[in-house]
Amino acid sequence: MAEKQRDSSQTFETDNEIHSLLDHGNNPSKTEPPRKPCVTTRTGAAIAFLILSNITLLGVLTFFARGHVYHEPGRPSWIPAGAWIKNTFEFHSIYGAEPSELSEEMWTDLIPRGKGWINVTREQADELPDMPRLDRSLPGQQALLSVFHQMHCLYMTRAGFFAARDGRMDTVNATHLSHCWDYLRQAIMCAGDTTLEWKPVDDTGSSGWGYQHMCKDYTTLFNFAEDNRYSNKKVIHSK
Repeated sequence: MAEKQRDSSQTFETDNEIHSLLDHGNNPSKTEPPRKPCVTTRTGAAIAFLILSNITLLGVLTFFARGHVYHEPGRPSWIPAGAWIKNTFEFHSIYGAEPSELSEEMWTDLIPRGKGWINVTREQADELPDMPRLDRSLPGQQALLSVFHQMHCLYMTRAGFFAARDGRMDTVNATHLSHCWDYLRQAIMCAGDTTLEWKPVDDTGSSGWGYQHMCKDYTTLFNFAEDNRYSNKKVIHSK
C-alpha cells in the first residue's frame, strides 16, 4: 500500500512538473530572464566586421609597403625585385646634348661596373626556368640584367644619330641599331607605364615632364649588379 502511495506521489509530482513546463512554455516571461536588446547583437556584428576590415586593410597596406614585391617570371629570389618609388620625370639636357667628355661621363655613370653582367652560380641557376643558353651543368655562368642592356641600346641609338649627322656613316652599325630599336620597342611595351599625361591647352602634345611615375629603384638594381659583377669594366658602349 505504501508503495502505491509513493507511486501515486511520484506520478503527481511528475504531472505537476509537466504542467509547470507547459505553463512556462506558454508564458516564458515567468521564468526566462529578460532578453538583451538586439542592439547588442548588431554591435557585436559591427565590431567583427570592423576587425575583419582592418585585417584586410593591413594586408593591402603591407603589400604596398613592400613595393608590390612579386616574383616575375624568370626572376629568382636572389635578384632584388627593386622597391617601387615615386619619381617625377624632369628634363635633363645633358643626356641629349652634343657628345662631349661630360655627356659621355654622365651616360657611362648610368651603367655599373661590369656593364650589368653578373656571376650566377649553379645553385642560383637551379631557381631559374629553362632559358636560352642557360647550362645547368656548368659551375657558374654570366648573365646580363636586361635593364642595363636596354640602357646600352638607348645610348647606342644616341651615338648612331650624332655619328650619322656628322657624316661618319662608316662608324654607324646599322645592324646593331636595328636590333636596339626593336629591343627597346619590346621593353617599353613590356613595362607598360600607364601614368596619365594630360593634353595641354595649345594641343602641342605632351612633353612628359612634371608627371609622377611609380618606378623601380634603379639604385637598388645598380648596386646589386656591381656587387655581383663579372668584371670591373666601366663602359656603356659595345667595346
